[in-house]
Amino acid sequence: MSIGRRIASMRGFRMMTQDQLGALVGVSKQTVSNWEHDRRMPDADNLRGLCRALDCSADYILELTDNFNEHRSR
Repeated sequence: MSIGRRIASMRGFRMMTQDQLGALVGVSKQTVSNWEHDRRMPDADNLRGLCRALDCSADYILELTDNFNEHRSR
C-alpha cells in the first residue's frame, strides 16, 4: 500500500472528508487529494500534522509498520 493510500485509508477510518483533514493539518483539500493520489508527498511538518489529525504513527504512514498505532523500535 502506498503512502497516499495509507493517508486515504486512515482518513476514511476516522470518517473525515479531505476538507476536514486539510483544515486540521493546515492545508487545502487539493493538497490532501495530491497526497492521497501520490502526486505529492507531505513534508515533515505536514506529516506531523497528519499523524496528530489521524491519530496514527508516522511509521504507519511511511510504510515502516502495518500497525497504525505501533512505533518502530530502534
